[in-house]
Amino acid sequence: MALIIALMIALACHAQAKAVFAHFMVANSENFTLDNWREDIRSAQAAKIDAFALNTGYGGLYTGQLLNDAFTVAAELDFKLFLSLDYSGDGHWPQDQVIKWLGNYTKLPAYYKHNNETPLVSTFEGYEAQGDWVNIKKKVDCFFVPDWSSIMPEKLASSTVTDGLMSWSAWPDGTAAMNTSMDERYLAALKSSNGTDKPYIMPVSPWFYANMVRYNKNWVWQGDDLWYTRWKQVYEIDPEYVEILTWNDVGESHYIGPIHELDLGTFVSGGAPFDYAIGMPHDGWRAFLPYVVDEYKNGQGSATIEEEGLVTWYRLSPSWACSAGKTTGNTATQGQTTLPPGEVLKDAIFFSALLESAADVFVSIDGKAESVDWSDTPDGSGKGIYFGSVPMDNRTGEVIVTLSRGGHELTRVLGQPITTICGNNNMTNWNAWVGSNMTNSSAANSSASDSSGDKESSAWTMRSELRGLLIPALIVGVCLGWVI
Repeated sequence: MALIIALMIALACHAQAKAVFAHFMVANSENFTLDNWREDIRSAQAAKIDAFALNTGYGGLYTGQLLNDAFTVAAELDFKLFLSLDYSGDGHWPQDQVIKWLGNYTKLPAYYKHNNETPLVSTFEGYEAQGDWVNIKKKVDCFFVPDWSSIMPEKLASSTVTDGLMSWSAWPDGTAAMNTSMDERYLAALKSSNGTDKPYIMPVSPWFYANMVRYNKNWVWQGDDLWYTRWKQVYEIDPEYVEILTWNDVGESHYIGPIHELDLGTFVSGGAPFDYAIGMPHDGWRAFLPYVVDEYKNGQGSATIEEEGLVTWYRLSPSWACSAGKTTGNTATQGQTTLPPGEVLKDAIFFSALLESAADVFVSIDGKAESVDWSDTPDGSGKGIYFGSVPMDNRTGEVIVTLSRGGHELTRVLGQPITTICGNNNMTNWNAWVGSNMTNSSAANSSASDSSGDKESSAWTMRSELRGLLIPALIVGVCLGWVI
């Protein structure tokens, strides 16, 4: 019995460490007010995101004030932040400046701590500065988990300064499906013979399209089903941490946070031929995160569906309608074989639903509705996330995606029209438009459930459930130091 309890405590303590972060580009918040920070942090909390990884380049004119504001609001709202030092953007971080900045912020109450003990610090690249971290870690107490993805994880396994590793490999190659081969390589590199494996931060991203002349970026990676597929892979890999790429990188089109029109200057500074984020919201990709995060942290089948809902995403013009804008699928800058972007991204409407039980989906383009089969459904009872798509088939016009069950409409998403009219300097916008709608079906489901069975049976069940929760509660208390 003692052994069982010890194992339960060990498992519970391990589960306490799980967290979901969102990579936040501080450079893209140059005009943020305190209210902007409040809006974004509250949106992240509603999505059950635990912390922002603040991508911080060296020498930014407003960086100090932005970080001060961010940590002030985070403390006010009981949210966490940590620094992700960017070594690839506008310059290398000098060692003394790393020590200074970490010293300023890691002591703040809103700073995220690994296992509630040691301040977590990450990077974007910077492998060439790994020698700096011997001295940095002597001067500043931190748990160092860098992203050094330009170096293969097997080579990083011998590093004595890293406490874990993060990968940036969140997108598939060309038309290939996303897989977990790189994640598995990281896990293997982080394994320890004494059973104390170093933690892995697994990357998850919904999309990638960048067209920035200054940064020599003009390519897409396959994102059609990526947001759905990658979270399934999170359940499979079960990493210590997950980092969403990103909250607000509009320049690479993988933002899931709200668009702030005053902070789209990256399209000017990056030399983009047009602003491909304006009018292209991605908020819908956050809609199912509360359920998805609970499933990741507590195990599949554990999460409660508070609201059923529908998310749909697609590009607003078919690939053949306008100029590709010299955009490629894949990029030669990373040694990849390039393809036409229309081969990497399908001309299709994608949709996903969070459901208590099976439902029908209908897609209408220009008033012509059709019933569509799901391409992937949950196992077992039918509760969970469904996924499907339908080809555009050269059709244009208004898009409506509808969910129904038993002949009754549950919800619908009224999408932007598909068009062949070429704006944007006659270039295709390879970014995705995302819409969502939820319906509060849980109240009806719970009332129907409550009315069944007699009161005495329900009371007995409740007492049993409370007794069943007592031991896990005590175990969690041990992990968090509540029980002495």
